Amino acid sequence: MESNFLEIVLEHYRENDWKSILKLNEKSDNPKALKILWAWPEESNLFFLKYCLERYNIEGIMSIGCGCGLLEWIIEKCSGVRVSGYEVNKEWWESKYSNPCFIPLNFVENISSLYLNNKFALMFCYFNNGEAFREYINRYNGEMVIIIGPSYGSGRHTDPQPFNPNFGHSCWHLRHFQQLKDTKDFIAIYLRFNISQLE
Repeated sequence: MESNFLEIVLEHYRENDWKSILKLNEKSDNPKALKILWAWPEESNLFFLKYCLERYNIEGIMSIGCGCGLLEWIIEKCSGVRVSGYEVNKEWWESKYSNPCFIPLNFVENISSLYLNNKFALMFCYFNNGEAFREYINRYNGEMVIIIGPSYGSGRHTDPQPFNPNFGHSCWHLRHFQQLKDTKDFIAIYLRFNISQLE
């Protein structure tokens, strides 16, 4: 049954039909769906994200800990924004046990050697390593950080959390947020403080 769901997703993927993929999990409680994507948006969430990127002249997204890249592929297809995905553990993602990948993965062996494009937003979706998160933030000189994950009372945990991230310093300001359907998952948009002051 689980493989059937994945096959349907892959069929829509091959047809570039991201809208049909979203419809496969409209209630966001399908355990088969959660095996390939933790946070399932609806179309309005994608347009919200596109609006935020365009409003602040962000040219693309670098998604850290992107998993199989399904969300990143959907964002790119919907918005036209360039999205690149980064993961660790190359051996796992190239093994027969992992989910198929929907975008090419860039593998990070050492955060200090990774080039972070300052014209791109950094995105963390269901990330769960606060120390690594702060390492990325400390090396990033761009203007936008996107955090997608569960809010209070959802029964799930991430680090960083959308509304209580520990950036390690105070130059980041929560500017926009939106819930993914009624899931208690949120997209939170953080900007460097100097940008938010201009609004």
